[in-house]
Amino acid sequence: MDSIFSLPKGFSHHLLYVLIMPSFFICFCSIYDPFSIKEFYQVGGKTFFFHFLMLSCIILGVMAITRLILSALVRVVPFRRWHYLLWCFGEVVVISFFTALYTTLFFGRDLPYFMALPQCFKFTSLVLVYPYVFLILVREVENRNAELRSRENAADATLVKFYDEHKRLKLSIDPSAVLYINAEANYVKIHYLENERVREFMLRNSMKSLEEIATRHGLVRCHRSYYVNPRHIKVLSRNKEGVIIAEMIEDGLRQIPVSKQYYSYLSELL
Repeated sequence: MDSIFSLPKGFSHHLLYVLIMPSFFICFCSIYDPFSIKEFYQVGGKTFFFHFLMLSCIILGVMAITRLILSALVRVVPFRRWHYLLWCFGEVVVISFFTALYTTLFFGRDLPYFMALPQCFKFTSLVLVYPYVFLILVREVENRNAELRSRENAADATLVKFYDEHKRLKLSIDPSAVLYINAEANYVKIHYLENERVREFMLRNSMKSLEEIATRHGLVRCHRSYYVNPRHIKVLSRNKEGVIIAEMIEDGLRQIPVSKQYYSYLSELL
């Protein structure tokens, strides 16, 4: 209830409220006659439809002004849910003030203003509660969907994306799951973890083309034919031939050769 309630900043988005509220009022009252409102407005020699039309015009005018103010406010003031609910209640109160004034003009002394006001508030609030609730729920759903899209985009932005030589996306994966990448002829082979199992993916591209994206996501060049993820290296050592190798934490993986020119930098990362 205390979280930010996202609202459209342009008046064109609020125009829906301006049009729906009076339209719903005149249609609902004409069809269902809530609280015997038709009988109540048989006054002044005018038909109830005339009165409903005038009341709808009042609702239209008030909504246009209040929504214009709201569209300006949401640009500078963060609205929370209770702020917006209070605003909607305020709109109903203002509409009731003006509809009571209109009602008093026709009833004259038979119905003073402050006696007409509670009656008009009852008519207005209990009829308009339906479109208000519906539109608030629609806004809530849109906000939730926007929040989910934002989270998905944020999660997607953290993935390392591998493209082939024609710039077509072939693989998206969490950088921490990448073990190492090695060159094989005109391809590169990506070794990664998926559900705690080592997987391989052949990508038609070159090691040079992957350099920028690999280093940006924490992979380190350790050999002219290898990129390795330092988080998966268990230890650096020399084999019997004196070649520096990287032993991986995961079982069953090959030993990764490490060139002397990359050894110092890679050892500092471990």
